[in-house]
Amino acid sequence: MATTKKTDVINAQVMADAVSAKIPAMIRFTPFAQIDTTLTGVAGDTITVPVWNYVGEAADFNAELGTDIVPKALTASSVPCTIKCAAQSISIYQTAVNASAGDPVGQAEIQLAKAVAGKVDSDVYAAALGSSLKHTDTTNKISYDGIVDAVAVLNEEEDTEKVMFVNPAQIADLRKTAGGFVDKSMYQNNIAVTGEIGMVAGVRIVPSNKVVKTGTTYKNPVIQLGSDNDSLPAVTIFMKKDAQLDHEWLPKAQRHDLTIAEYYGVALTNESKVVVAEFKA
Repeated sequence: MATTKKTDVINAQVMADAVSAKIPAMIRFTPFAQIDTTLTGVAGDTITVPVWNYVGEAADFNAELGTDIVPKALTASSVPCTIKCAAQSISIYQTAVNASAGDPVGQAEIQLAKAVAGKVDSDVYAAALGSSLKHTDTTNKISYDGIVDAVAVLNEEEDTEKVMFVNPAQIADLRKTAGGFVDKSMYQNNIAVTGEIGMVAGVRIVPSNKVVKTGTTYKNPVIQLGSDNDSLPAVTIFMKKDAQLDHEWLPKAQRHDLTIAEYYGVALTNESKVVVAEFKA
């Protein structure tokens, strides 16, 4: 005869898989950062990311003049990144599980997924705001012209894919902007990035509530997508350990404690690919 144990009521492994499946639908910023897993299983909690400085263009050289090529030193700045733990815990009493009151187990899955996704997203957003490249217009709301001026700060030699994060309250202004808002439903190839609602001036627009009003303005980061072989990505997430869900049964309290934890670090690894646009709210 099979006996159902208390620990069988909540299967931590099944829930962990369910949480992992829900996370991708809840993130906005994270898909546009590069994931680095080289720290997984490696000792230490602080790393230094080198940012190599360009040595400049090659110069004309004539060997017959009897002079040597003047060498230049290869230099680099560095970006420190400290690994930290993001964690959240939920308690569910056995009486709630028995009564199936509102599916507490299912709700715990949703809440734990939101907890991890939200924290990593917030850190990626905060890292992007650390860029020294700025476009500030505190007298005008977000517009076609404002986005064009912000992108110009990137000083691109050729057009690259870019994404801009906006607060949902700014969407109405974008749809009415004079330069034209192209809804993603109008894309001929039907290709869009995660969370994208459309384009303005060739910049993909992604709404997020992480973009909050600070005083009387919104700060909207514009990020160049992808990374070349010789350049670092705009933002990097250094994964130390993937999200892990643990289930603890406390018989004296008749309670299940579910705890999720993820070890990672986030760094702005190439600020030349990020410009922070600030517009009137």
